[in-house]
Amino acid sequence: MNQHPILFYGNKEDPDFYHITKFNVPDKMWCLYTKDKTILIASALEYSRAVKETSCEVHQLSDFVSKELSTPEMILNKFNITEFFVTDSFSCSQFAKLQSKYKISVLDGQLATRKRKTADEIDLTRKANQASMASFDLIKQILKDSKVKDQFLYYNDQILTSEYLKQQVEICCLLKDCQSTDTIIACGPQGTDPHCQGNGPIKANELIVCDIFPRHKSGFFGDMTRTFLKGVPTQQQTENVLLVKKAHDLCQLRVTNLFQENKTYRELAEFCKQFFIEHQKPMKFDESLKRYVGMNHGLGHGVGLEIHEEPCFRGDARVEEGDIFTIEPGLYYPEVGGVRIEDSYYIQNGEIHKFGDYSYEWVIE
Repeated sequence: MNQHPILFYGNKEDPDFYHITKFNVPDKMWCLYTKDKTILIASALEYSRAVKETSCEVHQLSDFVSKELSTPEMILNKFNITEFFVTDSFSCSQFAKLQSKYKISVLDGQLATRKRKTADEIDLTRKANQASMASFDLIKQILKDSKVKDQFLYYNDQILTSEYLKQQVEICCLLKDCQSTDTIIACGPQGTDPHCQGNGPIKANELIVCDIFPRHKSGFFGDMTRTFLKGVPTQQQTENVLLVKKAHDLCQLRVTNLFQENKTYRELAEFCKQFFIEHQKPMKFDESLKRYVGMNHGLGHGVGLEIHEEPCFRGDARVEEGDIFTIEPGLYYPEVGGVRIEDSYYIQNGEIHKFGDYSYEWVIE
């Protein structure tokens, strides 16, 4: 905890605000986070709910309304605060109004306490990943039930599209108390742009990258990726899938050693990079294609109230108890297609665990 308090003006969409208040509120509220307590300033609309649903010290907003001073000034003055921190999501306009009267520092990155997850937070993340796995089951069943005609897949006598599969994933996740937005189901060349969400027909004999990261109603994300193919893969497609799977497995083993040795996630990312270099698959810029090929993204990231959060694999974050993170190697070549395999992991009671043991079956006949 910082020596000075942190002032928030946030709601449920602000992960730091939600982390310290656990209050599912749509409208922005003032909050003062000190080493001793969390003070929440609630409107008449939200006061009784804030008292019942949080462990914060709740004050009425009406007590902090004045013609002479703004609400944050009244809050800070009441609690004798002259110096405080804000997060990088703090309102720029409010910052500008307050900085001439108070000493304000901006925290670098998310609240440090968010990195180490509690047992309850791990369980909520598990529920989100269960929605991912149920979605993969659904996708595989649709692909199995689809018929091939002129290289296109037909499902219920209609051309199967990325849009239809994403719609079905959204429904599946809703039934698991999760929301699925920006889901990636990208076929063929589209799958070689790792964040291309995909659109149009799903074709036979082409790799289909399915990256599903549902957000549970609690606010916690899951994140898993599988790559499928309906039909018969080429030799190069098979080689790339098997190589990515091998990288995934070796990284899974390596991160256990790094945890025991108190090493960093950056060392895990470097390990994967060297693996692909040794197998003649380095990331490089292809002048003829005007694009990067190989593994053109990071190996993984932390997961929690944000889909991408600490630990960061590019920095100095160490592999530690309470972490939730992904491992997601991939290879991307337009003439072959994209391959990515991703699982989420957590560290609890001195051991690294995977969220679920979902199949890596990828060829759908």
